[in-house]
Amino acid sequence: MSRKRTVVLISGRGSNMTALIAAAADPSYPVEIVGVISDRANAAGLGIAQSRGIATKVI
Repeated sequence: MSRKRTVVLISGRGSNMTALIAAAADPSYPVEIVGVISDRANAAGLGIAQSRGIATKVI
């Protein structure tokens, strides 16, 4: 099964994003988290994503 490359949108701590990243660590999960976008440069979730090697962007 091919995994869908997915970007997550956040604006704060990224608690849902963190759960998605954890789930995506299982190779059978149908999604691969490849990026995180936030509307806030100081969103804590950006640091979490960066620490896991996931690309981030602020818009």
